Amino acid sequence: MKLKPFVFPVLYISLIFMLILGLYFTSRAMQNDLDTSLSDVTYVSSVILGDVVPVVDVEATVNNPYVSENVKIKRYFYNVEDDIDRQKESLVYYDNTYMPNTGVDYVADDKFEVVSILDGTIIDIKEDELLGKIVEVRHENELVSSYAGLSEISVQKGEAITQGMKIGTSGTNKINESLGNHLHLEIYKNGVNIDPIKVIGQKLGDL
Repeated sequence: MKLKPFVFPVLYISLIFMLILGLYFTSRAMQNDLDTSLSDVTYVSSVILGDVVPVVDVEATVNNPYVSENVKIKRYFYNVEDDIDRQKESLVYYDNTYMPNTGVDYVADDKFEVVSILDGTIIDIKEDELLGKIVEVRHENELVSSYAGLSEISVQKGEAITQGMKIGTSGTNKINESLGNHLHLEIYKNGVNIDPIKVIGQKLGDL
């Protein structure tokens, strides 16, 4: 049987129509699946790019209260657990009396910058008859550092400071007059006087 001339064009058009129809429904089905899979996704706007959100939390480490390489420890914190020789080096002699040292004394031939051991807030600035000019800083984790015997003070009470920021300049005081130019550093944890040597170099969260 001989097919009429218009049959082949009709078949071609029908096949093309069915192909397009199939692609359309396939596309709709894939889009529905995609919408379903993303229904629980929470979208964020570009505003988050303006916020600083650290990927890794780098915990602060307690630094020395100076930056000069010429500074040395002259007198240590008095610790009853230390050996006899260290305890002798940790006594303060004043007014014919020996007293345990409640901090660490750093000395240098020339005056040196005194810097904060951590980020914090200046909670007090005062002048003591024996210890001279003092700056006290409150840090996180119930830690307080006290810098005594300063000749100059570079901060103000209530000021927020960063680690390594200059607090003042070393000097002298009456109770440690024999040391000459120095810094007397004390550190308190929950109000208890602790050995600065055991704090410096440690991570804040470990104290």
